[in-house]
Amino acid sequence: MDALCTRLDLQAVADLAGEVGTPQDTSRTAGGTANLACAVTVGHLPEGVVVTVRADVGAPESGQLMYEGLRQVQEASGPVTELPGIGAAAYTYTDKATGTYVVAYDANLYLTVGAAPLRIGARLPADLAKRLSAVVSSAMKTLRA
Repeated sequence: MDALCTRLDLQAVADLAGEVGTPQDTSRTAGGTANLACAVTVGHLPEGVVVTVRADVGAPESGQLMYEGLRQVQEASGPVTELPGIGAAAYTYTDKATGTYVVAYDANLYLTVGAAPLRIGARLPADLAKRLSAVVSSAMKTLRA
Protein backbone atom coordinates (compact mmCIF):
# COMPACT_ATOMS: atom_id res chain seq x y z
CA MET A 1 0.00 0.00 0.00
CA ASP A 2 1.27 3.51 -0.85
CA ALA A 3 2.44 5.92 1.81
CA LEU A 4 -0.53 7.53 3.52
CA CYS A 5 0.73 11.12 3.47
CA THR A 6 0.87 11.22 -0.33
CA ARG A 7 -2.82 10.26 -0.45
CA LEU A 8 -4.16 12.96 1.87
CA ASP A 9 -5.81 16.24 0.92
CA LEU A 10 -4.86 18.65 3.70
CA GLN A 11 -6.07 21.78 1.91
CA ALA A 12 -8.97 22.43 4.33
CA VAL A 13 -6.51 22.60 7.25
CA ALA A 14 -3.90 24.52 5.24
CA ASP A 15 -6.54 27.17 4.41
CA LEU A 16 -6.87 27.72 8.15
CA ALA A 17 -3.34 27.29 9.51
CA GLY A 18 -0.90 27.85 6.64
CA GLU A 19 1.48 25.86 4.48
CA VAL A 20 1.85 22.10 4.80
CA GLY A 21 5.28 20.99 6.01
CA THR A 22 7.22 17.83 5.20
CA PRO A 23 5.11 14.80 6.07
CA GLN A 24 6.40 11.76 7.93
CA ASP A 25 4.93 8.40 7.00
CA THR A 26 5.05 5.17 8.93
CA SER A 27 3.41 1.92 8.00
CA ARG A 28 3.49 -1.69 8.98
CA THR A 29 1.67 -4.81 8.00
CA ALA A 30 0.98 -7.68 10.35
CA GLY A 31 -1.00 -10.66 9.12
CA GLY A 32 -3.90 -9.28 7.13
CA THR A 33 -3.87 -5.84 8.76
CA ALA A 34 -2.14 -2.72 7.47
CA ASN A 35 -1.46 0.18 9.85
CA LEU A 36 -0.65 3.44 8.08
CA ALA A 37 0.19 6.71 9.78
CA CYS A 38 1.08 10.22 8.70
CA ALA A 39 2.18 13.21 10.77
CA VAL A 40 2.60 16.66 9.26
CA THR A 41 2.93 20.21 10.52
CA VAL A 42 0.52 22.72 9.00
CA GLY A 43 1.37 26.37 9.50
CA HIS A 44 3.89 27.89 11.91
CA LEU A 45 4.02 29.07 15.51
CA PRO A 46 1.91 30.36 17.15
CA GLU A 47 -1.20 29.29 15.18
CA GLY A 48 0.08 26.14 13.45
CA VAL A 49 -1.05 22.60 14.16
CA VAL A 50 0.34 19.10 13.91
CA VAL A 51 -2.03 16.84 11.99
CA THR A 52 -1.83 13.11 12.59
CA VAL A 53 -3.69 10.56 10.52
CA ARG A 54 -3.92 6.87 11.28
CA ALA A 55 -5.57 4.32 9.01
CA ASP A 56 -6.09 0.69 9.99
CA VAL A 57 -7.13 -1.61 7.16
CA GLY A 58 -7.98 -5.15 8.15
CA ALA A 59 -10.38 -8.04 7.75
CA PRO A 60 -13.94 -7.41 6.52
CA GLU A 61 -15.95 -5.42 9.10
CA SER A 62 -12.88 -4.89 11.32
CA GLY A 63 -13.35 -1.12 11.01
CA GLN A 64 -16.72 -1.32 12.70
CA LEU A 65 -15.39 -3.43 15.57
CA MET A 66 -12.57 -0.97 16.28
CA TYR A 67 -14.89 2.02 15.91
CA GLU A 68 -17.53 0.72 18.30
CA GLY A 69 -15.06 -0.44 20.94
CA LEU A 70 -12.96 2.71 20.95
CA ARG A 71 -16.00 4.98 20.77
CA GLN A 72 -17.30 3.46 24.03
CA VAL A 73 -13.97 4.26 25.66
CA GLN A 74 -14.07 7.85 24.38
CA GLU A 75 -17.69 8.38 25.46
CA ALA A 76 -16.71 7.32 28.99
CA SER A 77 -14.11 10.11 29.17
CA GLY A 78 -15.94 12.97 27.43
CA PRO A 79 -18.61 14.09 24.97
CA VAL A 80 -18.59 13.01 21.33
CA THR A 81 -20.49 14.60 18.46
CA GLU A 82 -21.93 12.60 15.55
CA LEU A 83 -20.72 13.56 12.07
CA PRO A 84 -23.25 12.31 9.51
CA GLY A 85 -22.25 11.65 5.90
CA ILE A 86 -18.72 10.36 6.50
CA GLY A 87 -18.15 6.68 5.85
CA ALA A 88 -20.47 4.26 7.66
CA ALA A 89 -20.24 6.37 10.84
CA ALA A 90 -18.11 9.17 12.27
CA TYR A 91 -17.77 11.35 15.34
CA THR A 92 -15.56 14.11 16.68
CA TYR A 93 -14.24 14.93 20.13
CA THR A 94 -11.75 17.27 21.74
CA ASP A 95 -9.20 16.22 24.32
CA LYS A 96 -7.95 19.28 26.22
CA ALA A 97 -4.47 17.76 26.46
CA THR A 98 -3.99 16.39 22.93
CA GLY A 99 -6.30 18.24 20.51
CA THR A 100 -9.31 17.73 18.27
CA TYR A 101 -10.09 14.41 16.57
CA VAL A 102 -12.38 13.00 13.92
CA VAL A 103 -12.88 9.23 13.94
CA ALA A 104 -14.64 7.25 11.21
CA TYR A 105 -15.00 3.79 9.77
CA ASP A 106 -16.23 2.13 6.61
CA ALA A 107 -16.21 -1.67 6.24
CA ASN A 108 -12.61 -2.75 6.96
CA LEU A 109 -11.17 0.78 7.30
CA TYR A 110 -10.82 2.59 10.66
CA LEU A 111 -9.54 6.15 10.40
CA THR A 112 -8.49 8.71 13.02
CA VAL A 113 -7.44 12.27 12.16
CA GLY A 114 -6.25 14.61 14.90
CA ALA A 115 -4.86 18.11 15.18
CA ALA A 116 -2.87 19.46 18.10
CA PRO A 117 -1.53 23.00 18.51
CA LEU A 118 2.17 23.54 17.82
CA ARG A 119 2.31 25.77 20.89
CA ILE A 120 1.27 23.95 24.05
CA GLY A 121 -1.88 25.48 25.46
CA ALA A 122 -2.77 27.39 22.28
CA ARG A 123 -6.45 27.53 21.39
CA LEU A 124 -7.59 25.50 18.41
CA PRO A 125 -9.94 27.09 15.85
CA ALA A 126 -13.65 26.48 16.43
CA ASP A 127 -14.21 24.97 12.97
CA LEU A 128 -11.22 22.62 13.15
CA ALA A 129 -13.43 19.49 13.40
CA LYS A 130 -15.18 20.50 10.16
CA ARG A 131 -11.83 20.90 8.42
CA LEU A 132 -10.55 17.57 9.77
CA SER A 133 -13.78 15.98 8.51
CA ALA A 134 -12.79 17.07 4.99
CA VAL A 135 -9.43 15.32 5.47
CA VAL A 136 -11.22 12.17 6.65
CA SER A 137 -13.60 12.20 3.68
CA SER A 138 -10.78 12.59 1.17
CA ALA A 139 -8.71 9.90 2.90
CA MET A 140 -11.61 7.47 2.78
CA LYS A 141 -12.10 8.07 -0.93
CA THR A 142 -8.44 7.54 -1.77
CA LEU A 143 -8.02 4.51 0.51
CA ARG A 144 -11.16 2.91 -0.95
CA ALA A 145 -10.05 3.56 -4.55
